Amino acid sequence: MNKTTPEISELAGIFAADGCMQKDYICFWGNITEDKDHYNNTISNLFKKAFNVQINPHEKKSNSVYGFYICNKDIIKFFNKNLEFKPGCKTYNVRIPKIIMNSKNPKIWSSFIRGFCDSDGSLNFDKRYGNCCQKILNKIHTYPRIQIKSVSSELIKDVSILLNRLSINHFVCKIKSKKYNEKDSNLIQISGKDRLEKWMKIIGFNNPVHETRYEIFKKYGFVPIYTTISQRKEILEGKIDPWDFYPRRTRGLVWIRRQDINPAKAF
Repeated sequence: MNKTTPEISELAGIFAADGCMQKDYICFWGNITEDKDHYNNTISNLFKKAFNVQINPHEKKSNSVYGFYICNKDIIKFFNKNLEFKPGCKTYNVRIPKIIMNSKNPKIWSSFIRGFCDSDGSLNFDKRYGNCCQKILNKIHTYPRIQIKSVSSELIKDVSILLNRLSINHFVCKIKSKKYNEKDSNLIQISGKDRLEKWMKIIGFNNPVHETRYEIFKKYGFVPIYTTISQRKEILEGKIDPWDFYPRRTRGLVWIRRQDINPAKAF
């Protein structure tokens, strides 16, 4: 195995975020409740296509995680030699593998970014403020922000290079740690509806945690905060009204709702 495919590149992104390598195994672990669909479907299918192996994700309740171990020597060797991931802690020095950075294929670049963001990034929606905004935008969450954060400054630099190659506008900043024993982190942010749509066209998401937020935004024009993936699925199925996550006393929301105005058009 020496060829880098989009599937392998996406797995490399997932590993850079949620993976760990030791001498005799590699493992991937995500959130015990929110990431089950991602592991059972996306990641399982990626391993099947890339390496023709069937993985069996499971709960690890002692650590409140969901994932799996792989002891296949050929796969371990591939991650170590071809993708340059080393055994032990990679938190502070992980980088995008050279075989991906040196690729001329945009699908290889976008696959790594998607894998990493699916596992360690976020898609959230904020309120909008300012005199130019309609009052409704001060009350509900309509403004999209994709964020990719890591304590590895080199990884963030690498991701930024790939985003520039893909012509996706973003900004990079350093976030000072509030704890004396923690390192500063580095953040990439992609903001606004137009940039979100460009992201979806070029990179997209394969994790339902993010996909469900995007689908709610497309359907309703806003996305309530502090929802679980189960709640978002029920919103999309019509079993839960997304307006119910906002205070009933906010009469302006009720008025806008009755007028059937889509907040997404108010940017």
